[in-house]
Amino acid sequence: DWVYIDGNHLYEFVKKDLETYLGKLKTGGLLIGDDYGNKGWWKDGVTKAVDEFSKRSDIETVIIKNGQYVLKKIR
Repeated sequence: DWVYIDGNHLYEFVKKDLETYLGKLKTGGLLIGDDYGNKGWWKDGVTKAVDEFSKRSDIETVIIKNGQYVLKKIR
């Protein structure tokens, strides 16, 4: 299973989306989103939240490319 996140790009909203949707995924599920590396009006909130979130022990970064990110729930 997977979830594509493309909501509010401010840090606090991205962080909440990542945490909320991780809880809905089974092990092996993917969190996917866009605008990684794009500072935009949201002051780089996507990048900051994804970088912080991907340091968790239950997350593996699959790929970050062309502004897209894919994170995998590993437990």
